[in-house]
Amino acid sequence: MSPQSEIFNYAIDQFTSEEEQIRAAAAFAAGNIAIGNLHQFLPIIVKMVQSDQKKRLLSLYALKEVVTHCSHGQLESVAETLWVPLFENSENAEETTRNVAAACLGKLATTHPAKYLPQLHARIKDSNPAARATVVSAIRYTFAETVQSYDELLSPLLVDFLSLMMDEDLTVRRLAISALNSAARTKPHLIRDHLNALLPHLYKETTINPDLIRVVQMGPWQHKVDDGLEARKTAYETISFLSPLFLQLDTCLPKLDLHEFFSRVLPGLADDSDEIKVMSHMMLFRLSQVAPSAVAQRLDEATPQLQATMKGVTVNKDTVKQDLERSAELQRSALRAVAALSKIGTGISPRFDQFVEELKRNPTWGLSSKS
Repeated sequence: MSPQSEIFNYAIDQFTSEEEQIRAAAAFAAGNIAIGNLHQFLPIIVKMVQSDQKKRLLSLYALKEVVTHCSHGQLESVAETLWVPLFENSENAEETTRNVAAACLGKLATTHPAKYLPQLHARIKDSNPAARATVVSAIRYTFAETVQSYDELLSPLLVDFLSLMMDEDLTVRRLAISALNSAARTKPHLIRDHLNALLPHLYKETTINPDLIRVVQMGPWQHKVDDGLEARKTAYETISFLSPLFLQLDTCLPKLDLHEFFSRVLPGLADDSDEIKVMSHMMLFRLSQVAPSAVAQRLDEATPQLQATMKGVTVNKDTVKQDLERSAELQRSALRAVAALSKIGTGISPRFDQFVEELKRNPTWGLSSKS
């Protein structure tokens, strides 16, 4: 047995180590050793992906090292061998395993996009939601490809992939929103002309769905769990990113229905999630600069939510230090938005003007509200 084989086998043996760091290092080592001799070592890793459930995730991490770091020529030679096993072993896997498989599939797709993009596209309507989740995750991973020839192949298919925001499965919808977020950051030129078609589906996910809220008993306390929160946060994060994008892409803003846009920003000011509140404050801040006239028309609607945030948390016997710190951070976030909104001009909304005057008289916030 060659020294290389001995080291590879030793790394595989460490997949069962009790130490997480050792297992991760072993997967890293096995993948990078395999790059040096794909013919000998890659089939071993693929076999573990297919047949060894206990080692599947680590085997996928090793495979990710292979597809990430081997040369383009090497990757082309093994892409066909890897494509089917990766798909087969992502369809019934938990999310972490599926994400690693999707990252590998995305990288493989960029080796021969004319061949693999249509294969991903064909599975958009797969009956298995895990397969659809894998597809949209894999597409998101391809956005790192920067060559124009890839964009030309992706462009006519991209909206179909992103339309999985309408999927019946919550996980698929969340991943599709995340893909739109990535596309806005890496390939805005490909989505610019499709915003009118995409935004309604994005807006829909910002609405709280009571059917996704359940009550969990935790000892003597009942705790509400919103299963739609992660998708909603991702939707708001995407909208938050898009708002300054309108400043950069002159052709975007005229195509945007600002009334509808604000109809989604304003509920975020009162969302149960502090993260969503902060993102909504940021959007008001930015939009007060790019579309002051449109913002001015909605000041009356925004004022009550901003007032509620500035009142802070109601202190009782159950209040802890973290509650007070979180409330103070929210107040600072809201105040930045109020300061920006106040520069639009007075006399537009008497209710908002009164709110600003109250803040100026408040010894805690007076100086800040003038900044």
